[in-house]
Amino acid sequence: MDEFNIEEFLDEECPSCGAKAGEDCFDSCMGIPVPPPMWGVVEEQMAYVTHKVANNVMRNFKRKIYTEKLQDVMQDWGDFTNFALALYNAKELYTADQVINFFRKPNLYTRQFVLWNELGKPIDKSRETWTMFMEALRNYNGKQT
Repeated sequence: MDEFNIEEFLDEECPSCGAKAGEDCFDSCMGIPVPPPMWGVVEEQMAYVTHKVANNVMRNFKRKIYTEKLQDVMQDWGDFTNFALALYNAKELYTADQVINFFRKPNLYTRQFVLWNELGKPIDKSRETWTMFMEALRNYNGKQT
């Protein structure tokens, strides 16, 4: 199988309305008409493509030697440590056990990371989105409804 090149796909425009790559379709865009009986087939095909692309990415990552994998991880290390600092400043990580658990099982903090990332990665009160991040954390943790 040829390696999937996402860049080629992203450079194409909408076949229906002609919107440029990277832009939203026009309000008048009707999309490509698909009769309802075909929705299941389209869904299956999208799932198939997603599965193939994900497998290809994982296979390529698996083939890398440890140092190459580590380089991929280290490119995002700054964001990871800034996220830990934000959680510390938000009093979500305040014991040694919590910090160790954060580094051992970062997937437990996926929802908080998505919130943090969407709000522009605030670290402390100096950022204007810090209050929104704190409110989102309180809502997520059940401390506020």
